[in-house]
Formats: sequence, structure tokens, C-alpha cells
Amino acid sequence: MGLKFDGNFNFIEEFRKLDLASPKCGSWTRASENCDYGDITTASRDCYMCFNSGNCQNAYFCEDSRGLKDCSDCALCENLELCYECIVCDSLYNSNYCQDCSNCNDIHFCFDLKRCKDCIGCSGLRNKQYCIFNEQFSKEDYEAKSGKLNLNDEAGLKFIRQKLEELKAKTPRMYVHQLDTTNCTGDYVYHSKNCHFCFDTRHTEDSGYIYQANLDMGTRDSYDCGPIPTGMDLCYDISYAHYLFNCKHIYWCGNLKDSKYCINCLESEHLFGCNYLKNKQGGFYILNRKVDEDFYWKRTEEIERELEGKGIYTIWDLLYKDLSKSAVRVLDDVLQRGCQICNESFELCEAEIAFYKKMKIIYPVYCPECRNKQRVSLRNERKMYKRKCSSCEKTLITTYPPESPYKVVCLPCYWKNIG
Repeated sequence: MGLKFDGNFNFIEEFRKLDLASPKCGSWTRASENCDYGDITTASRDCYMCFNSGNCQNAYFCEDSRGLKDCSDCALCENLELCYECIVCDSLYNSNYCQDCSNCNDIHFCFDLKRCKDCIGCSGLRNKQYCIFNEQFSKEDYEAKSGKLNLNDEAGLKFIRQKLEELKAKTPRMYVHQLDTTNCTGDYVYHSKNCHFCFDTRHTEDSGYIYQANLDMGTRDSYDCGPIPTGMDLCYDISYAHYLFNCKHIYWCGNLKDSKYCINCLESEHLFGCNYLKNKQGGFYILNRKVDEDFYWKRTEEIERELEGKGIYTIWDLLYKDLSKSAVRVLDDVLQRGCQICNESFELCEAEIAFYKKMKIIYPVYCPECRNKQRVSLRNERKMYKRKCSSCEKTLITTYPPESPYKVVCLPCYWKNIG
């Protein structure tokens, strides 16, 4: 690269140059067949416009879901078959327009049903069959009355939705969606303990501000991770990554250890400010260059002090923050503070304070919501474009628009050429 780590070296400038020069994978759809339109779709077949999903077949316009078969327009669902317009549902069959339902079949326009079947327009039922608008019928009467409900007519659908909304307003609701949790705050949290403000999260412990950790496993002893953090320990400021240990400020990486400020790096350790690297074990790397261990620790400590002085607190800041604006220093002993982005006040809880001290992280200057928005914005919009692979010139269907300044490659070229 020809870099010299001397007194005139500008880490932020060089990192941004490296990010632009490093190829990006056009699509992370893998181990799948006929799923070109979409992204982060794994072990699936014949899917269209599906995102962050796995083990799906004949699924269309679905996201953040697993185990879908012959489904369309579903989100945050698991183990569904022949379903349409469902959200946050689990184990449904032949069901449409449902929310927060599980272990049901042949239900339509239902909310918060468990272990039910043959129900229409119902809310809050358990272990029921042959119900319409929460009213119990015999099998014969149910079939007769359900046949009169026109599910293919807009006026009929409007009538059912209106009746359902009336029932939903009367249905008592649990204050939070949690299952098998201990000492957790947040919503849609499962099989977790000691979690602070976590959402759509599974198998997570002693962590805070974790979002969409709903794939194989979540996090341990980590803060500010997500979307899509899978299997990580002692991590901070991570998004779209898997299996990390003791890492900070990471985007789109996997199987890393003791690394900071990295993008598109895999199966390595002791990386700082690196991009598009793989299988770098047993060495120390700054901006993709191998350096001596003593130099690595000394120089990275200096760089971190420089970043803090310039108001760089997150991976988003390092990539995009306008450095012409002066940094605002926030004293570490001020536990209630105002967000430097939205100006809303936020507090630090005792558990996260202990985490920041243990991990030697300065206290956040952005509120949790703005920090999450930063991480989400690192990813492209959910729009698909056609462009050529920058390496083999194969036509790609990708979330990177043709005018994007990045080098974008197909998955085979990505794996073939990553350093």
C-alpha cells in the first residue's frame, strides 16, 4: 500500500480510502438456489425479495424469518407454511393476516392466538376451534358462517379488519413479549437473562441494546450490537456480524478475535482498521499491513486517542462523520447526558457502566436509538439493481446501485480474492 506510519499519517483518511478501494460482496445470499433477488438469504430455494432469512422455500417479500414454505409478505416469523401477511408468528399453517400467533392452523385475521385452529377475526384466544370474532360455533355453523364472509372482496376485508380492531382493543395484553427470560427489559426477547433494552433477541446474556439477534444465537457480555449480531462475546458497536470475541466497531465481519474498526474481514485476529482480509492469524495488522506486535499496541493506542479527540465514537463516525465540525467532549462522570445527534436525554445503567469500564470504552455520547440508527444505515437500502461484477463482469443482482463508488463483486470472486 505504500503507507508510512509517521507523524503525518492520517488514520481516518487512510481508512476511508481503504474502504472505497476494497471490493464489496454484491450479495450475501449463499447456499441457496434461485434466490437472486434479496440479500442475506441462506439455505433457501426459490425465494424472491427476501432479506435476513434462512431455510425458506417459495417465499416472497419476507424478512427476518426462518423456516418459511410457500409464504409471502411475512416478517419476523418462524416455521410457517402457506401463510400470507403474517408478522411475529411461529408455527402456523394455512393462515393469513395474523400477528403474534403461534401453533395454529387455518386461522385468518387473528391476533395473539395460541394453539387454535379454524378461527376468523379472533383475538386473545387459547386452545379454541371454530370461532368467529371470538364467538364459539359448532363445526357446521362455523362452516356456514365463514362461507358468508367474503375474504376476496375489499368491503368484506374492511369489515373483518374493523371487527378485529374492536376485539383487539378489548383484549388484555401482556406488558412485554418475553419467554424464558430473567431480569430482561425490552421486547420480543426469548431464552435470555440480564438483558437491558434488547429487542427481537434470542439466547442473549448480560448484554444491552442488542437488536435483531434472532438467528442461531445472540450475544454475551456485549453492548450496542445489531442488526444481526450472531454468537459474540465481549463486543461493542457491532452490526451484521457473526462469531466475534473481544471486538469493537465492526461491520460485516465474521470469526474475528481482538479486532477493532474492521469491515469485510473474516477468520482473523488482531486487526485494526482493516478491510477485505481473511485468515490472518498469528500476526498484527493495521490498515491491512502486517506490523510488529510492539508497534501494533503502541500505534493503535495512539490512534484511538486521536479518534476520541476528533469525536469518533462509532464505526459510522469513522466512515462518515463530518470532521470539519468540532468534537464535543463529554465528561465520563456525567451519567445523564444529552445525545449529540437528537439532543434527547438518556441515562447509563449500572451494568453498562461496568461494561464500559471493563472494556475501556468511553461513555456513549449518542442515545441508544441514534446509535442503532447509525448501524442500520451502514447497510444498503432494500432495493435491487443490475450491475457487472467488478472482477469477472458477470451480471449481478445487488443492493449496490450502478453508480455506487465501490468495487462490487459476486460471491465466488469475493471468496477467491479476499486477502
